[in-house]
Amino acid sequence: MYYLGQLFKVILQTSITTSILICLLLIFRKYSKGRLGIKFQYTLWFLVIFRLTIFKLPESPFSIFNIINGVGNNILLLFSNKTETFGTVLARSGSKISSLDNHDVILRTINSMDFSTDKVMNSSLSGMNIFSFIWLIGVIFIFAYILFVYRGLRRKINNNGKSNNNELLSILKQCKNEMSIKKEIALVETSIVKIPALFGYFKPVILIPNNINKVIDVDKLRYIFLHELSHLKRRDIVINWIIIFLKVIYWFNPIIHYGFRKMKEDMEVCCDSLALSYTEDKEVKEYGYTIIEMIDKFSKSTHLIGTTSIVNNKSEVRRRIVMIKLFNKKAYRFSAMAVAALLVISSAVLTNARAASNINGSNAAKVDKIDYAFVKDSNIVGEWKSLDFVKNIEEFKVNTKQFTGDLYVKDISFTEDGKVPRTVFTWTKDHIINDVDKTDSSYVIKDIDGTTYMFFQWKSGDYTIRGMEPYYYVLQKVSSTPALDINISGDKVETRVDKVDYPFINDTEVLGKWESVDFVENVDKFNPDKKAWNGDLYLKNLIFDENGKIEDKTITWTKDLVLDVNNKTASKYIIKEINGSKYMFFEWKNGDYRERGATPWYYVLKQVSES
Repeated sequence: MYYLGQLFKVILQTSITTSILICLLLIFRKYSKGRLGIKFQYTLWFLVIFRLTIFKLPESPFSIFNIINGVGNNILLLFSNKTETFGTVLARSGSKISSLDNHDVILRTINSMDFSTDKVMNSSLSGMNIFSFIWLIGVIFIFAYILFVYRGLRRKINNNGKSNNNELLSILKQCKNEMSIKKEIALVETSIVKIPALFGYFKPVILIPNNINKVIDVDKLRYIFLHELSHLKRRDIVINWIIIFLKVIYWFNPIIHYGFRKMKEDMEVCCDSLALSYTEDKEVKEYGYTIIEMIDKFSKSTHLIGTTSIVNNKSEVRRRIVMIKLFNKKAYRFSAMAVAALLVISSAVLTNARAASNINGSNAAKVDKIDYAFVKDSNIVGEWKSLDFVKNIEEFKVNTKQFTGDLYVKDISFTEDGKVPRTVFTWTKDHIINDVDKTDSSYVIKDIDGTTYMFFQWKSGDYTIRGMEPYYYVLQKVSSTPALDINISGDKVETRVDKVDYPFINDTEVLGKWESVDFVENVDKFNPDKKAWNGDLYLKNLIFDENGKIEDKTITWTKDLVLDVNNKTASKYIIKEINGSKYMFFEWKNGDYRERGATPWYYVLKQVSES
């Protein structure tokens, strides 16, 4: 299910970008008003096929998706600037918690489906698994139906046998000679079809209704054969199967289906143009009359899977007749200007946008210097309660609250040894450090009207991703003793405790050095070829000694368990051999497990040396 979910994410992302491309092509078609050659217009649809089949595309400053990304980000920034809501959610990283405002979550969600990269989206698989399973069931069912119908059609055609009508065969042979087609083509008269159609590519068959020569004049059959042979010459049967395949894969997207419908309409007009290029000028009108007559005489025609025919859709006939009336043999050719235009358009739509940048134009998140030595500051030690959230320190008024929404940071405590319990932060004099997001936030402590206030610089995603100036939390000191049982959102903590008094049992398989390579929700989701965790790994390595010690750590081990006596946790480890390498799956019982009752994730470590 994990790999299925990842595949569906790629399919979904490709579907979205291609839908945008189809909309752009439809707008382009509408406002070009037929000034472009029909062959050029039809060729543009192959950009859609390329976009749907090639998942990894290069990034380019010329990509049309740069503009789309820019518009989306500007709307998001406008929304961020207008709204006063700065509610937060928790983002887990290692044993710590970092906080991101709602706008950061929105931006990262957009970027996970970003048109600027070909990265697979990083959202949780829990809901995606359901959609991916539904998608797979749909693909299997539709494919099975198509194959069943196609095999039945082929069996019926084989049972009919080839036509021996010399008059019809003579007309077909003449048309083949005119178009320089040497491939053997069978002619089958059958009740299966109501409209003449081409079936198959390697062993092509032209299907015609029984006794068609009694319904349509024999001389008009030449136009029908020229049209069907044009489909063969242009390899439209192959294109049709590609379209069928892609429509099955993207069965959930009506925009893609509509785009392919328009592509097939253009295909028919191109076929008309090629067929008419083998006729005399005076025959153009008769060719058009033949199409109208086919609709009139065979109004109940149905399209068969794997075939092309002279009339597929009645709604397209009006446009085809107009194009036939305006037919010019030179119009079917590709001019040098059309080739140049196609190359320019391809460079704009068959490339991805450059990686999303922050508001200052930088592609990477802001990173501060965080390696400060600890210097004690007795003024910060204790418990603080949040009162307000302001743009700058001078805006704070004791009796007037600037921020009208709920404050995410409700209570926060600072201990004498530089720790901020239950959070990602540590502190030293004048600095509050976030090791996960790599931010250094200043704090200013002031006495106002006999009360001590702290102005805590809040560096959220607005700062790290979009380069905006940080706001300040305003906190009032309520105690000089830190509250160790309250987390950053003000919730009381009930710590979970494991049994940790296990006797030591040796395990030679675990001995040696293991380096972290990934962090996964469960063991089955690990793929050695694709890293699931995109952030920095908090735990870098573990070295297991023979005596039950783990080098440079305050934890010990016994067979199948890693024990943390201080935090009262017993974490399982599982060792597996994958592709010739040994991997350890180490159950990570951090604050999420101890204080919030969450199910622990797993660090994946690879053995790099044995003891």
